[in-house]
Amino acid sequence: MNSANSMLPFFKNAIKYVIIFFIFEGTACPNSIPGRDSLNVQYEPSSNAFQNNSYQKASASFFKTDSIFSFHSEKGYLPSLLHNIGEQAAAPLHFKTRQWLYTGAAAGITAALIYADEDIDAWARTQKQKHKLVNKTSPIISEFGSNYGVYSVIAYGLINAAFKNEKGVQTSLLATQAMITSGIWTQIIKQLTGRERPKASYIFSHIEGGRWHGIFSKYLEVSPDDRSRFSYDAFPSGHTATAFSIATVFATQYHDHKAVPVIFYSAATLVGISRLTEHEHWASDVFVGAVFGYLSGKQVVRHYNKTHQKSLTPLSEQNKSREITFFQNGDQIGISILW
Repeated sequence: MNSANSMLPFFKNAIKYVIIFFIFEGTACPNSIPGRDSLNVQYEPSSNAFQNNSYQKASASFFKTDSIFSFHSEKGYLPSLLHNIGEQAAAPLHFKTRQWLYTGAAAGITAALIYADEDIDAWARTQKQKHKLVNKTSPIISEFGSNYGVYSVIAYGLINAAFKNEKGVQTSLLATQAMITSGIWTQIIKQLTGRERPKASYIFSHIEGGRWHGIFSKYLEVSPDDRSRFSYDAFPSGHTATAFSIATVFATQYHDHKAVPVIFYSAATLVGISRLTEHEHWASDVFVGAVFGYLSGKQVVRHYNKTHQKSLTPLSEQNKSREITFFQNGDQIGISILW
């Protein structure tokens, strides 16, 4: 029962994220055209368009041409989400030298933190007793890596949808995809490592840094005592991954405002620290969770920008096939050639 219950928070949040795009679509654009996207918009030849070599526009309204309800367009919410999951899973297969160097550095930092986890935890677990402010704020800050963070993203999206702010809605939807993908990877690693949280280690194993039970241990082990899920799901921190996935999306989307990255990454860092002061995670759990959240957020935004650049690409670049079009304007006949 405890094993099943440990997965419920993740699945509940995943369901929330997937439902969000239906809320946004209905609120922001009740008259939108479902199932239609910019890739299927038909463009009629225009003398101005060809003479000026102007960039084609998807539509005056993002919502009317790029419906997030679409299940066949790469711009639909679910197709793009599935693509993001696949691209993130396959990312190591396409690593170049620089990416492998970063991976090695992250692995080295993780190993160093695992070595120091017990000492860091000894410092962190006393902070709530020493400081009243930490005692009051730490539990609240921690929830911004869970329900508070999810609800904040939803609220931000709905407010922007009400005011027809395209970028705000886009950012909220991208944040939900980053949360889902980072949540998937953290849950998978939790099942593969089965690490004890600090709370559980002091009750059960008494091993410094917690015991690593191993793959699917919480489902396979038969414990003489009634161990909770906290004995098996420390590494990495899901709350920290969620906080950094949100922060990365907002920081990337609004990078032209210098204060935004500072504010969001600082807030995400506080969430990670709160997981230490709440005695829920080791420092290495927090670091790896932050890495997964950051990478998920970056990939989601990058894929979005890549797919939506097509609507700003010149006609000659979008249509790779050779095409000759005859058109008539009064008594004059012309030929349009796309090569």
